[in-house]
Amino acid sequence: MSSAVATALRSAAGGAPAVRPSAPRRRRAVAAAAAVVIPAVAAALALAAFGVATVRNDSMAPTLRGGDHLVFDRWTTPVRGDVVLLVDREGWSGTAGATLVKRVVGVAGDVVVCCEAGSGRLLVNGVPSDEAYAGDSRPGGDIPFRVEVPEGAVWVMGDNRAASADSRLSLSEPGHGAVPLEDLRGTARLWWSG
Repeated sequence: MSSAVATALRSAAGGAPAVRPSAPRRRRAVAAAAAVVIPAVAAALALAAFGVATVRNDSMAPTLRGGDHLVFDRWTTPVRGDVVLLVDREGWSGTAGATLVKRVVGVAGDVVVCCEAGSGRLLVNGVPSDEAYAGDSRPGGDIPFRVEVPEGAVWVMGDNRAASADSRLSLSEPGHGAVPLEDLRGTARLWWSG
C-alpha cells in the first residue's frame, strides 16, 4: 500500500496522519538543546570547582596586596609553597570565621623550625627553605618555634612575616598552629592586581 493511500485511509477514518520530523530537523533540535545545556553544565561545574576572592590586607606582600584578586580551585590538596585560602577558626585576624590568604610552609609530617642561625631562614625537615617571596632580613620571622605538622593539616605563614597573623600565633594551642585540611577553602592558581 502506498503512503498516499495510507494517509487517505487514515483521513477517511478520522485519524490525523502521523508526521515524523525529518532527520535534519531532529539534528537541529538536538544541536540547539546541546548549545544551551552544555554551557550551563560547564558553568555549574566551574562555579563548583573554582572561586574568585579579593585580598583584604598586606599580610601576603609582596606576592599579594590588599585589593588584589585571585582565582582558586576547591579540589586539590595543597603542597608546600602553595598559596591557600582558609577559614580563620583561631581568630588570628581578630574575626573568627574570616577567610585568610596564607602560604603553606609545612605539610603533614614536616618538621618546621625557626630559624636557621645567621640567615633567619625556616628549616623544613632540616633543610633551609628558599623563600625569596618573603624578602625579609629574617624570612622565618622573629618567633622561634619547632613544630611537626600533624596528618590532615598544613602549617601556614604570610609572606609579609612581620605583619602576618598566622600559624605562629597558635604555637601554644593543641594543634600548634596547624590548619586542618577541612578548613581550607582552596588553592590559589592565579592572581592579578586590583
